[in-house]
Amino acid sequence: MKRNRPWSAALGALPEPLLLMAILTGGLVTLRGFLAHGYLPQPFIWDPQDTFMDWFNPAWWAHHEGAYSVWRAVYPPLSFALLKYLSIDRCYVTSPFAARDCDYVSIAAILISYAVAIGLTWLSLRRVQPSRAGVRTVAIAFGYPGLFTLERGNLLILCYIALVVAFGSIAKGRLPRALAAGMMINFKPYMVVPTMALAITRNWRMLEFACLATIATYLMSWAIVGGGSVLEIASNTANWVVMTGMDPLVEVYYSTSFNNLFGLVDRGLPILRFVPSRGYDNFLLVATLSMRIAIGLGLAALAAAWLQPRAVPETRLVLILLLISLISRSPGGYTELFVVYLVFLEPWHRAGPIIAIAAAYLINIPADIVLSYLPNVKTWSWLTQHAVTGQFGIAVGQFARPFGLMLILAVLALDTIWQSVQAHRSHAPTLGLAHPVQVAT
Repeated sequence: MKRNRPWSAALGALPEPLLLMAILTGGLVTLRGFLAHGYLPQPFIWDPQDTFMDWFNPAWWAHHEGAYSVWRAVYPPLSFALLKYLSIDRCYVTSPFAARDCDYVSIAAILISYAVAIGLTWLSLRRVQPSRAGVRTVAIAFGYPGLFTLERGNLLILCYIALVVAFGSIAKGRLPRALAAGMMINFKPYMVVPTMALAITRNWRMLEFACLATIATYLMSWAIVGGGSVLEIASNTANWVVMTGMDPLVEVYYSTSFNNLFGLVDRGLPILRFVPSRGYDNFLLVATLSMRIAIGLGLAALAAAWLQPRAVPETRLVLILLLISLISRSPGGYTELFVVYLVFLEPWHRAGPIIAIAAAYLINIPADIVLSYLPNVKTWSWLTQHAVTGQFGIAVGQFARPFGLMLILAVLALDTIWQSVQAHRSHAPTLGLAHPVQVAT
């Protein structure tokens, strides 16, 4: 008879509604700050006048020439192809900011896209975790990564929809899943990394379809836009890395990786003026060691899953690959939306998944504690349409969230290794390239 472990029982007794209350409380704190000061406080963007501009800036170039030669866009052409038809052409005459006050179609598209994303999230979670789908969907809808993405109007919302369709048990056929995967990669090219989970599970036909869909989507959107070749995007990406690396605030403001911060210090950021040398050295040691351990465990878990591709669900491998990518180099804090969703596909049992789910709830809290304020920002708040004095600075979440991602990767990697070892008892290791009889779900 299997004995109940005290630590397992204690973790199992932790109710998810309590964790959801932490998210909703954080939302109320942020709402109170917004009503009191007229702008969304940290962890939202430090520029209150920039609401929705991750949509309207590329939309401007969707209606003008020079997206890749002048603006140096790193977006594949799919973004511009869609934005041209999801916006009002006559609004894009003077500036993207003026277009925002005119283009009601784009604002409606942003809001509708977010509603669709939340609706698909609920459908997906209901099929995998029916008893917990409601709580987890509310957590995603009102959590920090989702609201931050919505406030930015970032095209990651559309990429998220594609992710849910591709891997969220909504579409059963290969064709719709492949098309969704192709769109996902064309919205955010770094999403090609988690798609490689299909190779680990030997789901070669699905991987083939996804590759064909990615190429076809790219070629069609390239033809529509008339720009965005692979060489252009690669050149612009290299330029973007250099340009953003010169802006400390952009690099460290709610990143998923500490490598951005370390890179800034290596390039001469005078951080030792603000913190003791020994304190920074200790932080550097702990953070670097944590990153290496988490990534090492993730790679070991992928190797274990290669030998036992039936041991864990495909979405677990998608998550591990994504986390390795995000911890290595951050494409933006809003990418945590992908992580939270994929973690919420996990069951609430065994220590690894429970710890990961609890950590996902905590990094999802839409509020923060500022430790040290930067100089005030006197600007205009688009949401309230009046001048404001913004206060932003160094906060707990800027350090806690990357550590939270490392924790999620480490515990799920250990759980994957354990499940793979357990699978050896009933299944011989799969050493070849043949598709296993059945992949775990």
